[in-house]
Amino acid sequence: MSAPTTVDRLDVTFPSGRAQCAAWWYRPGGDGPAPCVVMAHGFSMTRRDGLEPYAEAFAAAGAHVLVFDHRFLGDSGGEPRQRFRPRAQQEDWRSAMAYARTLAGVDPQRIVPWGFSFSGGHIVTLLSRGVDAAAAMVLCPFVDGLARVLATPPKLVAWVLPRAVADLAGRHTLIPVTGAPGSHAAMTLPGEAEGFAASKGPGSRWRNEISPGVFATVALFRPVRKAAAITVPLWVGRCTEDITADGAAIGRLAQRAHHAELQDLPGDHFAPFHGEGIATTIDHQVAFLRRTVL
Repeated sequence: MSAPTTVDRLDVTFPSGRAQCAAWWYRPGGDGPAPCVVMAHGFSMTRRDGLEPYAEAFAAAGAHVLVFDHRFLGDSGGEPRQRFRPRAQQEDWRSAMAYARTLAGVDPQRIVPWGFSFSGGHIVTLLSRGVDAAAAMVLCPFVDGLARVLATPPKLVAWVLPRAVADLAGRHTLIPVTGAPGSHAAMTLPGEAEGFAASKGPGSRWRNEISPGVFATVALFRPVRKAAAITVPLWVGRCTEDITADGAAIGRLAQRAHHAELQDLPGDHFAPFHGEGIATTIDHQVAFLRRTVL
């Protein structure tokens, strides 16, 4: 497929649960049906935090792109704000992929979910359950919650756990997403606070607060265990200095999925959203799209 010369972006919304998800729809130039990459960010982050260069590159290569915010976050609806529930986010993914199939010019048989970190874990979960996709891309995917719990300082686990239980019990509670090592926040490993700060984009709606309910059960969130059920082409990106998402688990994902390819990338968990990491990662992902769906 020849690369189009123009790309435009529309603001759209689609329903998920009892709310509307806000999204950008990037439309490539050219004639004929084309694949659609469906994108969302990882834990707590929004579409304005580094996803635009990826979406623009995919559209320039000839794909439609739908970039959305999960409910309760960013520009999407839903109350209470900053709520994080894996099941709800996976429902958002299903809703986004269904909506993408209705867009003019999209080939409904060529939907490609793209996820970073926790969203990558959602995609692995959904693919293992048979969600209809032509291919998928997961970048630094969070696929083993137990490994993360074991890497978290015990004092922090003890601080988070009662707040997580209270949140799940119906008392909406917020804690900081990130902070310096030794502080009280969900993610305090060295470099994580700086990574979030470096990844924020212009006009970001990211807030350094999140409901902690997921942490009561995050050790059970281990989609890597079902990776052998994934049969579609899968691009897996792993950053060599990542201490946020377990690199060994990411490697097992690539080994177990039937048609996966593992690409090691330089830098830490957030490297794909600043500096040279952006262009490097985009080049690998566009090449994968051209091999599989374009």
